[in-house]
Amino acid sequence: MVAETQMNKAIIYIEEVDSVADVTFPAVPQVVSLLMYDDTARAKESPHPPTGYPVVCVTACNPKYSEFDKTGSICAAESINDTLTQYRWLVSAPSGSDGVSSPLREVDTNTFFTNTKSVALDSIYFQAGSRVQCAARAFNANGHAGLELSSPIAVISREEGLCQPRIPGTIGAEPFSAKIRYTGPVDPDYPNLIKLTVTMPHMDGMLPVISTRPLSNFELTLSPDGTRVGNHRCSNLLDYNEVPTRHGFLTDSTKNPEIIGETSPYQYSPALRSANSLRFYRNLHLEACLWEFHSYYDLSELLSDCGGSIGTDGQVLNLVQSYVTLRVPLFVSYVFHSPVAVGGWQHFDLQSELRLTFVYDTAILWQDGIGSPPEAELQGAMYPTSMRINGDGRLVVNFKTEARFRGQFVMSHPGTSLSSMVMSPDHPGLTFTLSLVRTEPTYNQPMQQWSFVSDFAVRDYSGTYTVKLIPCSASPNREYSLSPVCHPREPLTFDMDIRFQQVSDPVAAEFSLNTQMFLLSKRELWLSDGSMGFSEGADVAFSEGSQIYGRVMVDPVQNLGESFTCSIEKVFLCTGADGYVPKYNPTNKEYGCLADAPSLLYRFKILDKAQPETQATAFGDVRFEATLAMDAPGALTLVQQAGSDGFSLSSTPLFQVAAGREWFIHTIYTVRSRENAHRNMGKRSLEYRHSVSTAGAGRVRREVPDEVQDIGPDNDKGTNIQHVALDRSSRQRGGQRQPWAHDEPLEHPLVESSGKASGATGLPVMVGLGGLALLLCLVVIVIALLVRRKRRARAEKLPPYSSSSCSAYQGSRSSRETVSTGSGSEV
Repeated sequence: MVAETQMNKAIIYIEEVDSVADVTFPAVPQVVSLLMYDDTARAKESPHPPTGYPVVCVTACNPKYSEFDKTGSICAAESINDTLTQYRWLVSAPSGSDGVSSPLREVDTNTFFTNTKSVALDSIYFQAGSRVQCAARAFNANGHAGLELSSPIAVISREEGLCQPRIPGTIGAEPFSAKIRYTGPVDPDYPNLIKLTVTMPHMDGMLPVISTRPLSNFELTLSPDGTRVGNHRCSNLLDYNEVPTRHGFLTDSTKNPEIIGETSPYQYSPALRSANSLRFYRNLHLEACLWEFHSYYDLSELLSDCGGSIGTDGQVLNLVQSYVTLRVPLFVSYVFHSPVAVGGWQHFDLQSELRLTFVYDTAILWQDGIGSPPEAELQGAMYPTSMRINGDGRLVVNFKTEARFRGQFVMSHPGTSLSSMVMSPDHPGLTFTLSLVRTEPTYNQPMQQWSFVSDFAVRDYSGTYTVKLIPCSASPNREYSLSPVCHPREPLTFDMDIRFQQVSDPVAAEFSLNTQMFLLSKRELWLSDGSMGFSEGADVAFSEGSQIYGRVMVDPVQNLGESFTCSIEKVFLCTGADGYVPKYNPTNKEYGCLADAPSLLYRFKILDKAQPETQATAFGDVRFEATLAMDAPGALTLVQQAGSDGFSLSSTPLFQVAAGREWFIHTIYTVRSRENAHRNMGKRSLEYRHSVSTAGAGRVRREVPDEVQDIGPDNDKGTNIQHVALDRSSRQRGGQRQPWAHDEPLEHPLVESSGKASGATGLPVMVGLGGLALLLCLVVIVIALLVRRKRRARAEKLPPYSSSSCSAYQGSRSSRETVSTGSGSEV
């Protein structure tokens, strides 16, 4: 039979084994002081946590919870894993005298040693009278997120604290003490080093900052951003593993060895307070309310890394002794968190200068160069003067020699089969071309200038280089002559250690993540909405006097819409020395244009939104005319665009250095939620981003690399670097010369031709080659005619019976004439 069904669908219910419904805590969390973490029930009797000590967020599933005997079984039944709980903290400023309270705002200004998303909130984020609330999100045993519950608001006590200020309700800067001393050779742990000690009083909620560089923009300075490491190399802002010197103010120790046990509960608990915080607070004597930081440096570190200086001041003690003074600048700031301050921090800044005097046994400070071996019969010295990598990637080293004998060094001499040469045991396959550039016209210990160039290019030139020079001694009564008349001796050997590497093209990597930076020449394109793209206008050459328009924008691929805004904070301009290409990669101690470095020839901060008084306005006497888009007339259309910001500057100052120098523009910008940007709190939704662009001389347009397609956080790649050329052709056509930078040798006054001028300079060469070819053609034709005339004369003398042979010879001669003429045409 055929079955008849009345319904054509069925509903099937599948019962879940593991429920994915959002889990929630059985009760709201509570905020208690870490001092009362072991007795949270007592915290209800004194609901105002004291200032100066961290507070902790205790959830209902934490065994420390006051009613855990009731909530613990529910947490187990709901399979809540309290170790996975996520925390947020909200803080408001203290209520005013009229009782008006500020709204609670989420704390997200992390520092290099604190985390605002942990179970405990550091004491620097609140002060007496602040209102504090924590929010905790539950997670089940499988790691699935549940609901978030907020604690009741806790008001920090105004009366109870660990290190209260001298006058209640005030914050400020108390005097600090700084000392500098030389440890000497007898110190068992730190011999022959200079010890810096800074002692400063502590107040509840205070964050002490010490550096040998000026302190500013604390939102960036205190953040985990790599700029902090580049700008403040001698500071308590660096953790022990970030210190570039041998010693730092912070060490890997998390506890003061002079203190036995804990003076306060959980004072040294790495579970509730991170190891970063414990290393920083190790320098705080909480019972004495006193910070004490000390570090050890050698003299070269204080001069090269810490901004120190040495001045003789003409101080001579006696005929055989003099002394010099070491000066080390010291900047100390007392920093307090404030939810309503610009950038989130209030700071009180002081500065001082530490001095240390050294006595020398001689009144003359002289540096001998690289000396010849002491056992050599003749002596000399070598002074390296400059080093660079040329356009072919080959190493070029210039050095001077001083012959400490009567005579001079020579490349070769007929009296010996040896010749001066350069070799490197670390690069046995690399050969070099040595040349003598200049010699003083004398035999009395002349100074001579040399240069050697590697015959091939390698990636890393680091190693020891041995220079062997032939000394040639002259007799005492011999007068100097252009062709030296002297007696060659055994070669002198000089060893020179070089550390030099090829520099790759700068890649912004993860530091300009998901953002794009363009340098444009057209104002209309700069102000446009970007719908037509910027690729056609972003790779152009800027001529002298033109305006450079910079634009930073969030990658439209992210499709953030109106929810985010991009804001340029600082713009730096720099150029490298000896062909160095600045890169921003803090893991390799490279900070682009942000920090002073020996590899940078010039460095300017041309824009600073937060502190415009620190901007560099001119290079020499030529002004940068740098302006942010928000300050530029008529640029409102750009400012109002979501996720975009810009700046402009004049290209004229970039032409004040010799051709071949490449300028780099380094921009720091923030990407924030529009809500936070309107509040102007300096609160960051994303980390600071960096972008670097280059401006060079005479480069052709380059294709956009394939790596741009892989930009994004998954690939750890940021935007590519847009290269912009400087058009110097107008200067060269006008016969102008470039003003020379201080490090450019005057022996080479000619300016390198740019790529656009190369075609013009090649025209006379082509004309000359064409004229030479025409002359050769005429010579060949004349020779062919002479040969033809001689053959015709010979043919007329032949007997009549040889007419057939004559006809054959003429035909052969015609073919030969054709070949000769054709050959001449080709030449």
